[in-house]
Amino acid sequence: MADYREPVRPATEVIDALSAEIEADLDVEAGGIGWWNGHVGWQVSAQLGEYLIASCSGVATSLRHASLAVEEHRKTEYSLNYDRSTRAQALVGRVTGSEEKIAAFTAASPAEERREELQVIWVEQVLVSLAQALDRLAAVVLIVSGVRVNVVATDWAELTKMAKKEPNSGPSQDLRQGAFEDAGTTGRDRQGAILRIAVAWREHGPDDWLPWLMKSRNAAVHRAPRMMIHAMTTHKRRPSGLISPLYAQPDWVDTEAIVRGSRGGFASMFLEPSPQAVFEGLLASVTSLATAVADEARALWIERRSDPGLIVQNGVTWRPLDKASVHQFSGYGEAAPIVLEDIALPPSTERRMRAAKLMDDQIGEWES
Repeated sequence: MADYREPVRPATEVIDALSAEIEADLDVEAGGIGWWNGHVGWQVSAQLGEYLIASCSGVATSLRHASLAVEEHRKTEYSLNYDRSTRAQALVGRVTGSEEKIAAFTAASPAEERREELQVIWVEQVLVSLAQALDRLAAVVLIVSGVRVNVVATDWAELTKMAKKEPNSGPSQDLRQGAFEDAGTTGRDRQGAILRIAVAWREHGPDDWLPWLMKSRNAAVHRAPRMMIHAMTTHKRRPSGLISPLYAQPDWVDTEAIVRGSRGGFASMFLEPSPQAVFEGLLASVTSLATAVADEARALWIERRSDPGLIVQNGVTWRPLDKASVHQFSGYGEAAPIVLEDIALPPSTERRMRAAKLMDDQIGEWES
């Protein structure tokens, strides 16, 4: 069986290497990132450093989830189409009506209906996980580069906005002051370099692949579902199954898509390649982009460690403690019978918690 982690391994290995560099700089005594001392207070350093490590692992996790979803989509599609084509083949050479032909490609059992529902879930999961990886990667880039942003609210759109501002940001422009290092400095040049690499997504796939991905994710999460159109596939002139073609313009609504699509023919509403081919391509593009960005982020982190004055970490990037909203939701059902008093932590997790001053013998320092 193929390892679903293999397609994203080029990116996850580089991200893991970056994370290892960051973890090596944790200061379990003073708190946070050791060489950020003098830039920000230990509380900001502890929170920002921990969020940076979590964002790195989050990128890798999202990529693996996306790859698993692509693999499950392929397997589910194969299973469905095996049953569909078997029924369709039984009609070959017979005089049949349209109802029989439609029935051959309609779910014939609750189990088959369940697989069809799973197929939709895998489609959404591919889109969500890939876009999630990019949103998390944006946080990594902006923290590592020391750009002034609201880190917790950062996503790929924010990174793109900051990348557009960077070349023109300076004392004479009506832009946020202090978002970047001073123009003309080496630190500013390094900030610009990593931002340019991050937004050079066109080098990693066909035209508009990244906008299509992000708009598809947004539509899947926030918008009414589109009409699901099924198209029959053939093999050697015989029915081989069904696919649900992906819409070429994911941010259009159905009426707009049909009206505008009618001008170029009904088929122009959809992408020509199969969904599986598109998902595999998107996975490869995001992996390629993430690899390039994480590699540059690691190089920049090592440079900053050797010269902490290169870029001064901006403390405004983290909200003050106790400013987040508090919800009173207590969950559903009775409390689960779990024991929280004695938890075994892996050494790496314990080191992270000590650097964030979250262990029992440290937590009181947050109140001092």
